[in-house]
Amino acid sequence: MPDLKSSVEALFKRTALGIEPSLDVTIALLEKLGNPHRELKVIHVAGTNGKGSVCAMIESVLRASGFKTGLYTSPHLFHFNERFRISGQAISNDRLETLISDVETAAQHLELRSATFFEISTAMAFEYFRREQVDYAVIETGMGGRWDSTNVVQPLLSVITRIALDHADYLGADLAEIAGEKAGIIKEGVPVICGPMPVEAEAVIYKKAAEKNAPILGSEEAVFVQILETRRTDQLIDIEASGTDYRTIHLPLGGSFQLENCGIAVATLVDLADIETIRLNMKKGLETVRWPGRFQTLSLKPPILFDGAHNPNAATVLAQTVEELFPTFENGFVFAFMKDKDVEGILNCFAPAVKKAWAITLPGERAMSAEKIAEIGDAAGLDVEPIQTLQPAREWVATAKKRVLCFTGSLLLAKELQKQGLLSG
Repeated sequence: MPDLKSSVEALFKRTALGIEPSLDVTIALLEKLGNPHRELKVIHVAGTNGKGSVCAMIESVLRASGFKTGLYTSPHLFHFNERFRISGQAISNDRLETLISDVETAAQHLELRSATFFEISTAMAFEYFRREQVDYAVIETGMGGRWDSTNVVQPLLSVITRIALDHADYLGADLAEIAGEKAGIIKEGVPVICGPMPVEAEAVIYKKAAEKNAPILGSEEAVFVQILETRRTDQLIDIEASGTDYRTIHLPLGGSFQLENCGIAVATLVDLADIETIRLNMKKGLETVRWPGRFQTLSLKPPILFDGAHNPNAATVLAQTVEELFPTFENGFVFAFMKDKDVEGILNCFAPAVKKAWAITLPGERAMSAEKIAEIGDAAGLDVEPIQTLQPAREWVATAKKRVLCFTGSLLLAKELQKQGLLSG
């Protein structure tokens, strides 16, 4: 659809450069649309790492329980449509084209500055979910919290996942500052679920909740997740929450780090069930969740993985997970990064785990060149080979037993992996 393609391209050209933090434009745009966000029952999720997985699990359980769900997340892996889902299905091209046109038309009549890409897309999500009359909308913040365009909602619950260093230029240089931005989603009297996190970040979140008279619950206090069996592509777990046991759940998400995310999601759902007086099919929902690009197995023989780790904390967790699941294997990593990432910090975290490393340049002006990645890798003690195609890495993992290959550094790698036939979408 050429018209849709040009509409999406025009939307992506909207910039946030030089824009002062404010919700004024989002509020004004939504006012033009009749304030669709006020008609939604929202679960609002912020955090540095894990928030997408938590959103996916919450939505999957609600859908499995018979509710019509809306899910708004970013970024997408393949198509812009993926950001807007109703009951697990991405918006159709026809509906997307109409939605872009309607919201862009409203944006043209604003008396304030031009709306950014994320402000437009967030308004689109709210309007789409209202039109579809979803029962619950699971809304993931973009980069921050306090000034994030999604933060116009009055949610049923606010959820904050693990805080780590990322987007320092925008959110702050230390964990306390970043936590302060994320805690900006906490609303007066609205219950908060707080995931496990460093003490300095946790202190900020709990203080903000107290200031807002918002009941707060740590997910680790509310939910106990026990591993029964860990496999390379999934895991078998038991869950205990609020006196209820959920036994032998087959969670189709690899990596022990997903157990923390699962605990946050379950704590949120248990609280939601109490607030809304609803019954949830926790087991079915967790067993049918799908969230690609997060420790995703692309091939078993040879083992090839994809994970969009793009900050030091995520890199550390990924390196540990690969070593846990492939303890006797040589580890190979293919890196690709955006220029605004802490590449030095990320590569320092990967360095102890890497046997062989390559770097590629992703399309677009924001992408860091493979040569620059290799240069930063040298400083981290990593021998990183710049490559034009993925073939050298694929040959390395295929020519000897006991080798594992992982593509990481950006979710934008998905399209490159798709071109190589490694990932469908």
